[in-house]
Amino acid sequence: MENLVQLFYDWEIQQLVLLSFTIQIFLFFTGGLRRRGTNILLRFSIWIAYLGADMVAVYSLGYLSRHADAHPLAFFWAPFLLVHLGGQDTITAFAMEDNNLWLRHLLNLVVQAVLAAYIFWKSIGRHDVELLVSGTLVFIVGIIRYGERIWSLRCGRYESLEESPGNQYELQMNGSRQRGDATFFFEDRLDGVKKRLKLLEICLGIMYDDLYTKALVLRTRSGIILRCISHICAWVAFIVFLACHGGRYSRVDTSITYLLFIGGLYLEVCGMTNLMASPWTWAWLKARKHEKLAWFSWSLFSSNLIGWPEKRQLWSNAMGQYNFYGWLGRKEQQQPSSFNQQCMAAVRQLATLFRVEKKKSLLMSKLLEREHVKVDGVLIKCLLDRIGRLDSPKALPNLGPHLNLMGSTFDMVTIVFHVLTEKHLSKYSPSDLEGNEAAAYTNVLVEDCRKLSRYMMYLMAASPSLLPLEQSSVAVLERWQQSWWGSGCTELAEWIADALQPGQETLEEIKELWVQLIIYAASKSRPETHAAQLARGGELLTFVWLQLAFYGLIGSNRAMIELTSKTKMKKIFYAVHLPPEDSETT
Repeated sequence: MENLVQLFYDWEIQQLVLLSFTIQIFLFFTGGLRRRGTNILLRFSIWIAYLGADMVAVYSLGYLSRHADAHPLAFFWAPFLLVHLGGQDTITAFAMEDNNLWLRHLLNLVVQAVLAAYIFWKSIGRHDVELLVSGTLVFIVGIIRYGERIWSLRCGRYESLEESPGNQYELQMNGSRQRGDATFFFEDRLDGVKKRLKLLEICLGIMYDDLYTKALVLRTRSGIILRCISHICAWVAFIVFLACHGGRYSRVDTSITYLLFIGGLYLEVCGMTNLMASPWTWAWLKARKHEKLAWFSWSLFSSNLIGWPEKRQLWSNAMGQYNFYGWLGRKEQQQPSSFNQQCMAAVRQLATLFRVEKKKSLLMSKLLEREHVKVDGVLIKCLLDRIGRLDSPKALPNLGPHLNLMGSTFDMVTIVFHVLTEKHLSKYSPSDLEGNEAAAYTNVLVEDCRKLSRYMMYLMAASPSLLPLEQSSVAVLERWQQSWWGSGCTELAEWIADALQPGQETLEEIKELWVQLIIYAASKSRPETHAAQLARGGELLTFVWLQLAFYGLIGSNRAMIELTSKTKMKKIFYAVHLPPEDSETT
């Protein structure tokens, strides 16, 4: 055992450097996956790697400052650790709050740069000039990369996006209109829900890149110049190191250094390829008549491997579901199918056995009984189309007489209507929804109503900041399930549901009212809450909010994150061009 411990200490710095490099590779290739998924394990892994990357690099620099003499070539790894602290192009911030810590990273840059320079300075007299020149060039790369990260964090703050005159965006859809300082340009050929949805996906994808990656910095002239300098220094440093005589150093240390060089250059090339595959890069090249480069950028942008092809989802394409009415115990629970449902069934039995407070078991319910379902294209089409017909209210002959009984606040109306919906949908048995086309259409309406109802309750339970609630969602749900007030409202909702006659007309009215509630919630939400959701796979509500912003229906007092820089531009160009419906080419 003592031999193993001693072996670990003898090779500690090599293990730390390799661990730091491995984390950087993991972050580069997984940093962008969270925009397209809701997997908790993946998010947790990225979070651990994001936090651990800085910790490992900082600890390694501290170790080198004390033990550089034990490994002759170890001093050369200090600049590489500075490069690792600069992070990867695909992830600079894990959450919006990280962007506000740019000053802390600026201080850390000064401290770690001084420490790396100190490690380098201690070894000046013991190594060849060529090796020192190569290390100095890598040191310059590290300073530039860390500076890019800090710059990206500062630019990714919501306040910076709000104040910057260079981040005003043009939107394309159908026609044109102006509202305040924001100009909206729409293109006639963008018909069809698929094209509108793809445009919204690309818009939100660009917003994600601006907030959580280095894309915003690499679109500036200064950022491009610094990146070119970084590339040149990295390649020259590698060539100079190859020219050095490495026989005086151990084979393991030399191999690790080669790995750091080759791996770092590979990530540099991959980063540049991702940059060229951006719709922003293609638009920038196209506007300046660089046709060959624009064609190359478009080829990468539309490729299935690294680009943003039409069939690739740019968000999670999922909507959360939470059945609060089922938790109230008013509805017979179905046989648990998923692992979470089985866990919750066991928790519910244990809570009953040990007489656990309902308040505590509700928290477990919100954690375990949530699930995600795929967003139906027909459902999102209904939401987007309804935004274009907001000035044409739809009559609700069945629900209309009962609307005044549902309450006056958004949270009360949402929960009452959720209970009403779940109670009414229980009238439709699976056998009644099979057979002819009418039954199939009824089945679609039932599923749509259930998805919308449980989605709004999911937002109330998991993302209440997106909703215009007068008090916290925890307080609302606890008050509902524990007090006579909530019990009375539940009975009222059930009474209304019993009074409604089952049929397609009633289901269409329920669906219409849920659509209106979602649009209302989106119109009252804050931009920064949607920006935060982009790092969690995105939300269906964000698409509705962005569509409302396109039409200028959010409110003039609301700041908008927009889509094509207007600064110093003499003409408008499209960042994304979508072909007509009858076109066979992309």
